[in-house]
Amino acid sequence: MHVVHRKKIGLLFIAMITFASSFGQGKNNPFYDYARKIHFGFTIGTNFSTFKYDFSNTFYNQKNIHSIQVEQIPGITLGAVSDLHLGEFFHLRFIPSLVLTQRNVRYTSAGDTIPIKQVESAIVELPLLLKFCSERHNNVSFYVIGGGKFGYDLSSDYKAAKDPINPKLALLPQNYSYEFGAGLDMYFPLFKFSPEIKLSRGFNNVLYKDGTIYTNIFSRFRSNFMFISFYFEG
Repeated sequence: MHVVHRKKIGLLFIAMITFASSFGQGKNNPFYDYARKIHFGFTIGTNFSTFKYDFSNTFYNQKNIHSIQVEQIPGITLGAVSDLHLGEFFHLRFIPSLVLTQRNVRYTSAGDTIPIKQVESAIVELPLLLKFCSERHNNVSFYVIGGGKFGYDLSSDYKAAKDPINPKLALLPQNYSYEFGAGLDMYFPLFKFSPEIKLSRGFNNVLYKDGTIYTNIFSRFRSNFMFISFYFEG
């Protein structure tokens, strides 16, 4: 799975660089970065989510479950952009977003088939990021970005009534994480378009222990995201 994602990242970067290298010679909107201290926009994109997990002692002391695999389903990301210019090359960005994602946790057992546990999330994220841009070359500049964020999973059902026959794999709603990435700013006469790739890594344990074998075999879950986003800023 990680090899597939590396190929996706590589192909997207090649496409971005190829497009940027052939993108105009004269400057569109040459005063874009200096005319206003603050500007706004929106973002839309996709995400791929998994968990970074650690097994507990329970996993090594039982014989029913041999291994697990987290299968990723592409999700949707929507957000609003507020950008504060801190200087010629630095921007402070606040991008409240709604992240819809799903992970399927597949358990491999010794005998009976264990159903896949679907973990769906609708996360409100509040990231605060610092963006560093290269010098603009005609209508394109490269940038790197990083910072921290707080997320709250609106679909968390860890307090819901438990089904002893088919227990769910539930997550706690709060998530704290850091993220980093890179992208290209492409200037058009009336707006700026920016494709971006970003990785997000969680700090805290989001696993809710319900006392079943499905959660007791883990000591913790931490979020792990890759975002491919497209920004449109006026």
